[in-house]
Amino acid sequence: MQLLHESTVLPEEIDSLGHMNVRFYMSRMEAANQVLIKNLGVSVATTKSSYLRRVDTYTRFLREQFEGATLHTKGGVLDFTESGMRSYVEISNPETEAVAATFIVTTQLTDSEHRTPLAFDTNSAAIADASRIDVPGYAQPRSLSLGPVNNQVTLAELDAVIPDVEGTGMMSGRRQTIVEDNDVDATGWLHKNTEVMFLPFMKMAQVDGVPPGPPVFTTADGQRVGWAVMETRTLVYSQPRLGDTLSYFNTDIAVEEKSRLSRRWAFNATSGELLGISDNVGLCIDLDARRAIAWPEEIRALIEQHQQPQLA
Repeated sequence: MQLLHESTVLPEEIDSLGHMNVRFYMSRMEAANQVLIKNLGVSVATTKSSYLRRVDTYTRFLREQFEGATLHTKGGVLDFTESGMRSYVEISNPETEAVAATFIVTTQLTDSEHRTPLAFDTNSAAIADASRIDVPGYAQPRSLSLGPVNNQVTLAELDAVIPDVEGTGMMSGRRQTIVEDNDVDATGWLHKNTEVMFLPFMKMAQVDGVPPGPPVFTTADGQRVGWAVMETRTLVYSQPRLGDTLSYFNTDIAVEEKSRLSRRWAFNATSGELLGISDNVGLCIDLDARRAIAWPEEIRALIEQHQQPQLA
């Protein structure tokens, strides 16, 4: 695999659980994936008329990383066609020789003005062959699938069953946000480097100044408990424009002994269009022992009261 990016975990990248937050893994992966594609000679992607957009991102988090850690991001090509490229990216700690996170990514070349897909230059396919790798066994999906996702759920259906008040760690309930001037580029579309699935939570952090990450619960017997993300898969179908109202719906699909499978839908409430779906597997951890535990009953009760398994 090619070394594509080097970095150090900064103090501001540490979240409420005391380790590097998910979105900073994502930013490193994004930077490395852009370098990988640039190395293939896809020069059209750097022009003003188009850009590279991730439309399917599967992630496994394997080892938590802490402030000051050195991180290397490597990757290679899985498949390359006119319609898009699948790549594999992994972040590792060279000092501990541990893999921190892995990504299987589908990237699409997108027209900047209309946000419609464009064809990759097939002349880059020969270069892609030289960079081709296979997904390692430790990066294969465990609890999530890379197959089709149910994207036939409507805004009206979710509106009828998802509660108004968000709770239990930002994974149940609903939120709305409006795409404002500082959210868009000169053409009025959402900024290319903004994750549509996480837009309202990014705004919350900016306004409230709260550290990123899930909440920390203290049980009746004094145990400090949180949940750590183990796997995610995010599919992006479309992008919003200036003035659009966006509706986000969150629920748990399943709750296991030590984990929860949560799903988020993003809709353009102005048009009713589905913008994306994001699945998330979270593992319950004892924050002092730094190990996985079964959900304390009082926390499990909070989660289970809002789960919607029929929406899987």
